[in-house]
Amino acid sequence: MWYVLKCQPGKAEEIMESCRKNISGQVLHDVFTFTYDRMKRYEGSWHTETSPMFPDCLFLETKDPAALHRELRPYLACMQADTEDRMLTEVRPEEEAFLRKAGGRNHHLKMSTGYIRNGITHITDGPLVGMERRIRRIDRHKRLASIEMPMPGMEKPVQAGLEITSKN
Repeated sequence: MWYVLKCQPGKAEEIMESCRKNISGQVLHDVFTFTYDRMKRYEGSWHTETSPMFPDCLFLETKDPAALHRELRPYLACMQADTEDRMLTEVRPEEEAFLRKAGGRNHHLKMSTGYIRNGITHITDGPLVGMERRIRRIDRHKRLASIEMPMPGMEKPVQAGLEITSKN
């Protein structure tokens, strides 16, 4: 099972490395963040950059959430509890499946490409293929798509790289 841990701004990398070193592999199977490719224009050309998909959030994989909760107690000062004072938020199975499909083994979303025909978005290449219904907004100038993620505590859309090659 996957759980989301919200960290204080700028502390996610530090907590992730500390968790890898200090928490037993029997309790914590993996700790990671999701990233995505985006295009930025500077120096007269477009460049691919990597950005965090969920800023200041860590994903933890475990089969024993109670033990993980105990192991995370020393990190309490660097975390943000949700409105119900929970440190960990469970990722629902359908969202975990979406993230596994989109991010793959490296937990990284590459740029997607597509086109818009008669007001309907069609994704032709990349991790967003078949996920057109989740796209809420497209910024063609920044080459970004806002993707709906109805996870608890993640109600606002997340960004993913999307280049629209044509529109009619």
